[in-house]
Amino acid sequence: MYIDEFNVCNEDFKITTYNVDSAYRALPEFYFDVVQEISGIHSYSGNVAVPHLNAEGKSWVITRTIMDIYSYPKWPEVLKVKTGIPFAKSYFAPRAVLACDSAGNPVFSARSMWAVIDIESRMPLKMAEISQKIGPVTYTDGPFIDCGKRTPKLDTDAMVQKPLLASHKMEHKFFDTDINGHINNIVYLRWMFESMSFDYLKGHNPSYIDINWLHEVHMTDTVEVSVYALDEYSYGYIVKNLSKDEISSVGQINYRSFLDFPLSLS
Repeated sequence: MYIDEFNVCNEDFKITTYNVDSAYRALPEFYFDVVQEISGIHSYSGNVAVPHLNAEGKSWVITRTIMDIYSYPKWPEVLKVKTGIPFAKSYFAPRAVLACDSAGNPVFSARSMWAVIDIESRMPLKMAEISQKIGPVTYTDGPFIDCGKRTPKLDTDAMVQKPLLASHKMEHKFFDTDINGHINNIVYLRWMFESMSFDYLKGHNPSYIDINWLHEVHMTDTVEVSVYALDEYSYGYIVKNLSKDEISSVGQINYRSFLDFPLSLS
């Protein structure tokens, strides 16, 4: 890992045999792993990663990730990944992540929104001091300037008016719990994929993923994922915590045929 002269964090991530499908293509879940890992690495460099914050009774939580996927390179390709943040002084810290293959072709770009909470009260804290410790990007123009641009929230009321394709109760696994003591955010993405049919996933991969995490899920909670057909290639997902009668997460995934990848930026 190195941080360049613009305060942009750079790291390489090798696609491993554990993170590919049967054709050696990278899994979309791996891309979310990369976003989470480089975010943690960057925060650690400023002494504000989860272990540092836990010592102060605080912790990071992620509230949303929007990802555009342009290609699915194969093992053993190495992704060149960079991330940066603008200066954040409100209760939320936006972060941008860009991954390219070894030839410089874009693989995915992501915008995430993070918050720091007080562990006891679960209330968010203002970000200015932590943002300064990480180091905001110093570009006057560049790919990380607009990462805080707000995208309208996913409309659950409109989503439930669409055709309901399926509802599935999801099983928790022991290692789904993360260092914050709740189900890791990437597990929600896995649940959404698991709610799709095998036949569909055999021929399609996501080109766009938008997930909004609303409430924590714990190991003892019962979770149900409902899938709605938004259009021919776009599906909405509502993750409901039946134990608390609340929506834990809402998502939208747009799919494309494998034959349509890699996609260009245009």
